[in-house]
Amino acid sequence: MITTRIARTFAILALYTTTLLILFVSCKKDRETSEASTAKLSLNAKVEAGELLLNIEEKAEEYVFNFEKSRVHIPLQEVSDIKAELEHWRTNLTFRDGDKLIVPTKGTALDYIVEKIKLNPSGCNPLAALVDVWLPTYGRVKVTVQGKNGSAGTITHLCHTDIPRQSVPVLGLYPDHDNIVDLIFTDREGNERGKTTIHIQTAALNMQDFPRWKIVKAQAGKMEPGVNLVHYPGRSEADVSLPYMVDQEGELRWLLQFKSSPELQRLSYSIGLKRTKSGTFIAGDQSQQRVVEIDMFGNLKREWDLAKLGFGFHHEITEAANGNFLITVTKTAARLVNGEPRVNDHIIELNPQTGSLVMEWDLAKQLDTARYVKPDGITPPAFSQTPNNWAHNNSIAEIGNDLLATLRYQGILRFNHSGQPQWMISPHKFWGAKYQSLLLKPIAEDGTRITDPAVINGDASTAGFDWAWGPHTPVALAEDRILVFDNGYNRNWIPNFGSGANNYSRVVEYKIDATKRTVQQLWSYGKERGVEAFSQALSGVQYLPQTGNMLFFPGMGVKTSTGTGGRVIEINPKTKEVVFELEITASSGTAFHRVTRIPLYPANL
Repeated sequence: MITTRIARTFAILALYTTTLLILFVSCKKDRETSEASTAKLSLNAKVEAGELLLNIEEKAEEYVFNFEKSRVHIPLQEVSDIKAELEHWRTNLTFRDGDKLIVPTKGTALDYIVEKIKLNPSGCNPLAALVDVWLPTYGRVKVTVQGKNGSAGTITHLCHTDIPRQSVPVLGLYPDHDNIVDLIFTDREGNERGKTTIHIQTAALNMQDFPRWKIVKAQAGKMEPGVNLVHYPGRSEADVSLPYMVDQEGELRWLLQFKSSPELQRLSYSIGLKRTKSGTFIAGDQSQQRVVEIDMFGNLKREWDLAKLGFGFHHEITEAANGNFLITVTKTAARLVNGEPRVNDHIIELNPQTGSLVMEWDLAKQLDTARYVKPDGITPPAFSQTPNNWAHNNSIAEIGNDLLATLRYQGILRFNHSGQPQWMISPHKFWGAKYQSLLLKPIAEDGTRITDPAVINGDASTAGFDWAWGPHTPVALAEDRILVFDNGYNRNWIPNFGSGANNYSRVVEYKIDATKRTVQQLWSYGKERGVEAFSQALSGVQYLPQTGNMLFFPGMGVKTSTGTGGRVIEINPKTKEVVFELEITASSGTAFHRVTRIPLYPANL
């Protein structure tokens, strides 16, 4: 019995030991399998995150995979094969269990990523291209178009798309040139990984009667960065618009030939293209009474029919802070008291998402339609005030929670969203008693209160103050400060085409004290340039935020060295120094309605 018990005990112990051994081996295998599985998952996570493998270190018991931001450890026995293909920026892994994984790896040349180059993909932008690339992993592309005259003309942009297969926008190509373009492959934060260089040959441009220009002055270190977008209306107002961009060296770097677009070949955009927050352009179309949205290549993205809403486009469209469009229009049904149609005296707010009318403002309900100066017999009819065109509202902008409008024949008006006028900058002459409380009283640059009735009424000017005559493009610098283009239209009531006229245009900054009901001129520039910077109509100003400079651009009938057209002048307002000047000559005499200094690439492209 004792022997039997001992034998049974040994059997139980053996069984227990065997079980422990099996459990130990099983746990070891599970642990190793778990470790291998975790390692593979970690590797896969790096691949899916778009991290690039830099190298692999082989140690005594493991491989160390060094990535851009971290490392992964894998036991040697878990990997059966490693094959690097650095010419294609990848490493092929085969695991012990037969699983395979392609790991994007820092490689050698990147030439292979370029699949296709499409010059002028829209058919109307011959100085732009799309380059199809297939990157080794997730990442972005920095495009650099090399300047043909050196680094000053080089344009660089880090694109936002970060997927492996993408179409890269290439803007800023020179015409009739073998353009050298670097495509730099970066991580999602823009850190460089490698690059390849391509060549894009463009053809010479054959455009009939295109404007001619030359750089008069360019101090690159003092200028606002960017290119000059010139809103050229074509040979006449009836001709198709033709916007183009000129860099600081005077080189053409972008243009849209709308005549090549079946949807935009009749586009007549008045003030030109306005860049939106989303990076597209919007414009009003006078020929078809609509608003259009266009991308950088000239493709029509969306359009809105103003005629269906009962309006015709006139001059201005701008994107409001809330994303809606503010548009100066003519209301089809608007009439004077005598039943005659009236034009250019309505402003609307349009919701671009729904296409619906949000608000309508009738300037005739705010101001006096009878404040009218009869034709002088000298000013051409196209520029003369008429009872129907009593206001000629040509611009709209926002100032605080209110709106700021310029009216050629009336002045500068601030009004709230309920349509209540707040103040008016205008010569006091011809305003009736009902409107006297709106009119701001003038103060000169030195702080002197002006009491001379001739100056107050606009019959004369004085040192340190003048009214804005036929103004354009109001810019709100603050709640109490505005910038405006003073055309000098019939300044002091003297016809620009008559004897005794003192013709000049200005950029002028005013400070408004709404409580004291005063307007002080802070500074101006343009009078000293005389007729070589005088534009009776069109034109504008732009505040340049990086430098604090001002862009002053008279665009019609300006005397140039080779004819007439316009000038683009960048000024330091503190010193009055001109840091950039471009003169443009056009056979029609109209070089542009406006010019805008902008980065060539929108920020989100």
